[in-house]
Amino acid sequence: MINVLAFVSIKPGMMEEALDVYRVLVPKVMANEPGCIEYSPTTDCDLGLANQEINANLIVVTERWRSVDDFKAHLRGPSHVLEFRAAIKAYLDKITLKITQAAI
Repeated sequence: MINVLAFVSIKPGMMEEALDVYRVLVPKVMANEPGCIEYSPTTDCDLGLANQEINANLIVVTERWRSVDDFKAHLRGPSHVLEFRAAIKAYLDKITLKITQAAI
């Protein structure tokens, strides 16, 4: 199993539109990609902690995949992923990934 954190920077003022695009994508990923265990877009939850970083223009997508091959298949772009990429483009600043595996 691998874990993917996708840090999705959204252009200022475009968060709701970007989340609408994810609202369409998530059920399609979960229904059509059997290797996907979790696909959860999240936004900051401000707890007022001194060491907490808040970014109103960031979506963090938490993903869990059964295998590297399942994740690579997702990246190759089933039709719903290609549709997502076209739809999110207008709102997107950049995406960076952190990919991890169990350490213990």
